[in-house]
Amino acid sequence: MRHISRRIVGDNLKGEIAPFPFRLPSDGEEIKGAPLVYIPELVAKVVHLLEENERTGRLTWHEGFIPASEIWLKIGGDKGGGTFKMNFQIVNVATPNSVHNTCVFCCFAAGDSVTNLHIALDRFKDQVEHLHGMKWR
Repeated sequence: MRHISRRIVGDNLKGEIAPFPFRLPSDGEEIKGAPLVYIPELVAKVVHLLEENERTGRLTWHEGFIPASEIWLKIGGDKGGGTFKMNFQIVNVATPNSVHNTCVFCCFAAGDSVTNLHIALDRFKDQVEHLHGMKWR
C-alpha cells in the first residue's frame, strides 16, 4: 500500500515536522515539532484543477457576474479538530463553496497564531503573487 501511495502522491505532497510555538498553561511559549503537510507547487495544482474543470465543462462565469476574461480564486483557512487548513476554491464553478470544490493545500497541527501562519504559509507568498497576475489560456 505504501508503494502505491508513494506512486500517486509522488512529489505532489510534502510533509515535515516544523518548529511551532505552543502556549504554555503557566504563561509563555514552548517550541515543539508538529506535522506540516503541503502541496509545494500551488500554481501547478490550480492550473491542473482549472484544466480539469474546463475539460469536464464545469467552468462558468456566473451569467456575466465574473468578467469573461477572468478566473477568480478564493484563498482561505480554517482551524478545527486540532489542525489549521489552508485551502483554495475556484470561483468559476457552479458551487465554489462546496467541499467538492475546495482544495486544501497546507495543513499543520498547531494553533492559528500569526507566527504559526508565517511558519507554514510564507513558502506560498511568491506563488500567490504569481497567481494574482497570471494569464491562463
